[in-house]
Amino acid sequence: MFMQTTFSIAFFFLASLGIEAKIIETRHIEDVIPLIDNETWLLVDLDNCMFEGAQALGHANWFYDELQKRTQKGMNREEAIADAYPGWIKTQKVCKVKPLENSFVPTLLMQQNQGITIMGLTHRQPSVANSTVHQVGSLGFNFLTTAPSKESFVVPAKTPTLYFQGILFVGDYNKKIDIFEPFLSIIKMTPRKIVFIDDKRKNVEELESLTKYGIEYIGVHYTAIEHAKPVYVREVAEFQSKYLDQIMSNEAAILLMENGLE
Repeated sequence: MFMQTTFSIAFFFLASLGIEAKIIETRHIEDVIPLIDNETWLLVDLDNCMFEGAQALGHANWFYDELQKRTQKGMNREEAIADAYPGWIKTQKVCKVKPLENSFVPTLLMQQNQGITIMGLTHRQPSVANSTVHQVGSLGFNFLTTAPSKESFVVPAKTPTLYFQGILFVGDYNKKIDIFEPFLSIIKMTPRKIVFIDDKRKNVEELESLTKYGIEYIGVHYTAIEHAKPVYVREVAEFQSKYLDQIMSNEAAILLMENGLE
């Protein structure tokens, strides 16, 4: 299924094969199925893609809002991430998640049952690796089942990264392509074809450069989060943070807020 090779393959030879990258946009996971064959690696983003937070506090959009509040106060992006991340780590230990589409996880399981290589590819940092694996497991899924490597290791980079339980944690400071390329070199595998699902178009565009290694590439800009009923509400998240040790649902928080409990 895999070409056991390295990135020393001559670029000009590969270019002559006419391998191209393609990007599609969809809000439905079922549209990805026809793109996959038995030589495909399926790469899956996590936040706002495979799942979203089931409540406002700990939702990815809560974290993005926390970053924005800090940058508005004068912090640069790196400073904002460093300042907000302890709160993110704490919330992910108790934050429940849910799929954006009920069919998302069953679709992944169907592909696993057919032997398709599937791995996670996320901007999350290694410090939330255990919490992330727990969240994925709560959905009835395990990336390690058909991951390209069963080992755990660090991919060398300026900031921490980790490959763990079939998920590549590239961190907030790195581009996904900059960590995924050396990851392939470490495991000494080059797939014939990659399909990558992510809710951010810039992330799927980054991996287009994989074609220079002779990899057929299809990026899927998955837009389900844009059509979902919003889970993150700042006021609700702020209220829930008062009860962080026993994080509550949005419904419970709103009920208590409406009844004047602070």
